[in-house]
Amino acid sequence: MTTEKREIFEMHGASWYDNSLDYKVVIYETNYETHVAKITLNRPEKMNALSHQLRAELFHALKVAEKDNDINVIILKGAGRCFSAGYDLGGGNVGVDEPDFGSQYVGVSHWPRYLINQYWQIWELSKVVMAQTHGYVLAGGLHLMTFCDLLVTTPDCQFGKPPVRAMGIDIMPFPWLVPKRKAAEMAFTGDSISGEEAYRLGMANYCVPEEDIDEFTETFANRVALLPWQMLTTYKRSLNKAYEIMGIRTAMETTALLVAMGAQEVDHKKKMAELLRTRPLREYLSARDGPYKDYRAKEQAILDRVKREGEEWKGVSEEHRPKS
Repeated sequence: MTTEKREIFEMHGASWYDNSLDYKVVIYETNYETHVAKITLNRPEKMNALSHQLRAELFHALKVAEKDNDINVIILKGAGRCFSAGYDLGGGNVGVDEPDFGSQYVGVSHWPRYLINQYWQIWELSKVVMAQTHGYVLAGGLHLMTFCDLLVTTPDCQFGKPPVRAMGIDIMPFPWLVPKRKAAEMAFTGDSISGEEAYRLGMANYCVPEEDIDEFTETFANRVALLPWQMLTTYKRSLNKAYEIMGIRTAMETTALLVAMGAQEVDHKKKMAELLRTRPLREYLSARDGPYKDYRAKEQAILDRVKREGEEWKGVSEEHRPKS
């Protein structure tokens, strides 16, 4: 942050924004010529798993950008192999308090309602947030991406929520991202879709090769940022209000309540929770995802066989095909 920016923040009683340079697991950058800020999730060794610290720093950085009147658009991306592989299940939250996002909803409904409270902050943010994704966008990474305003991805990026196979759905984003049938498949199986399919289904604005995504996303953000944030926020609120009228808030918050009510009643969830507590993470993930991968491989083999058999008939005239 420049000396001039510090003086502006302090003049408005916001000296706490000086801490934006002290982040440990996010990188905050600004380009005041193009009016674009960039926030990079920076736990590449953990595939940007959303630890308490990472979420705390991320939402602090978002608020820093929101308070900066010279920023119109925020790019959100991940360092290393992926955007984010989800919430940190590997012990990275031990000894670290959950960041405060308003009401903590203490009790059985804590986690799903807490998450919803967290992500509505991006929904309400006065600045346009553009997600740039590659690699994996799973579980919490999918939640984070869902609440962004725009999305640029790569063809082989993977979007999904595999924890539904063991933990339930704390946020139900699928109906707002893809058509009903695909939403049902993703919810029932925990399967992912590729960036190419996400673009085809209208979930992503653009799908570009990974080697070009940085340049493309910055160019796209620069184009959106030609309008001042005061105008963009009016458009953003108008769009979001339309989805609120269609029920997005009610639907997601109802999901959070339903998950809380059923959290203690499903033997499978109890068994998988015990496995997560007592076994290495790799073993838990193998038990959770292995059978689904096996059946998916069998499905693909059938589809490949049908395609091969169909290819054999190309170029064969009707009169030379055997009669049934």
